[in-house]
Amino acid sequence: MFVTHNRFVVVVLDGLRPDLVTPDRMPNLARFRDEAAVLGGSRALYPSHTRVNKTGLGTGTTPKYHGIHFNKIAGGALKPGGILDVADFPDLAGLDLNADLVTATPLGEVLADADRTMAVIHCGASGAPHLLNYRAAERGQHYLSLAGPQFSSGRLWAAVEAELGPMPSPSGVNLERSRYAVRALTQVVYPQLLPDVTIVWSDEPDKSLHVDGFGGPVSTAALAHADDLVCDVIDWWHGLGDDAPNLLFLSDHGHVETSGTIALNALFAETGLPVTTDPSRPGALLLPFGSGGIYLRDTDSSALADIVSWMQAQPWCGNLLTAGGDGVAGAVPGTFSSSLLSLDHERAPDLFFQLRRMDADGRERQYGHCLNAGDKGPSGSSHGGLHAEELATVFFAAGPDFKSHHRTETVGGMVDVAATILSLFGIEQPQSMVGRPLGGLLADGMEPADALPEVETVSVSNGAFEQHLQIRRLDRRTVADHGWVG
Repeated sequence: MFVTHNRFVVVVLDGLRPDLVTPDRMPNLARFRDEAAVLGGSRALYPSHTRVNKTGLGTGTTPKYHGIHFNKIAGGALKPGGILDVADFPDLAGLDLNADLVTATPLGEVLADADRTMAVIHCGASGAPHLLNYRAAERGQHYLSLAGPQFSSGRLWAAVEAELGPMPSPSGVNLERSRYAVRALTQVVYPQLLPDVTIVWSDEPDKSLHVDGFGGPVSTAALAHADDLVCDVIDWWHGLGDDAPNLLFLSDHGHVETSGTIALNALFAETGLPVTTDPSRPGALLLPFGSGGIYLRDTDSSALADIVSWMQAQPWCGNLLTAGGDGVAGAVPGTFSSSLLSLDHERAPDLFFQLRRMDADGRERQYGHCLNAGDKGPSGSSHGGLHAEELATVFFAAGPDFKSHHRTETVGGMVDVAATILSLFGIEQPQSMVGRPLGGLLADGMEPADALPEVETVSVSNGAFEQHLQIRRLDRRTVADHGWVG
């Protein structure tokens, strides 16, 4: 069995759409892409939220196994009577020590069992590094959180601060955070620790895209900044010569413009349906995101059909998924089965919903757009749903173990990174890991057997409501390309 002696550096540019990587907008990343191995069929997991896909990278699997469906989830057994923010360190610190937030085997654990090392450098929420490497502290693995030194492993933070000084403010849009993260990689973490796997997560351009969307001054500056970071990483990487690691640039999801908002809380309150956003009150619990969920909790299961029927009659309603059914259609008429998209987990909501997504019209709207939840006017762009422009992601890889000047349309994504790394290290992947090695990108590899499955369009309806999904079925998961209603 071939076992690589090369290391891996994985850099994630949160929220970057692949079509934004152009020679005029992001020349450094565009040049890297043209010389690298490119996964043209790279797709995000649904829901296309950051923390769902972050956990997918850290475990190599889907919500069916890792158990994270949204950025916040109904507390259930983890936080009875509450809502748990899965990336908030104080919230996570309050969990029972025996409770498993992430229910799949983390990549970091598999590496540690094989005497391999892993480090995480993260810009974003205080607890999010633990989604990339769950229980890292118990294994003595290093992680640096730009949310604050108190959320980082102590020895690593001390070394970084000694070299770089205090970290930038964790609040709001602050491009210096991701610049500091890259300096931490190149000046401290990699040269001093030489991890077998290093993950660097930049919160840009996502944070800026949420502010003013495509073409706004904040987002334009963030894209230029992200490309500058890419240049810094590539220059450092080239400078390592024959000792250079494999280098991957990824994104976790794309974005669609926000063209309107829906005050879901108020609308549900007017219906008289047993739905609440307050976990302390009786009724089904609504997580009011643009792509959110409803948990029945102690509410009679018959109420779900009434909730779905009302939503299907609303012009803002997008794709809907419920548990059960026949593997395509869910148990409630006019819904898809949540198992179709590998979402069936004991913590899954009883209903996944998204507010309507619309295609670009080539005139007023140059990008796909969506309705979002909230009581303020539309601003910026968003993600979480099933539009093709939310699901398409960046996946560019180069280095000693990858092909150069190569593009494959193999279906896959961030969830396949862990399996690809383990295959090159000669380490067996755990049963919970449904990702598979992307051999078609490797210098001496072969495409997986399920590289190019047939494109299927499946549809369900209930009266005037119709919805559709374009999917590809892999051996152990189904990948969504696009979802729409009407």
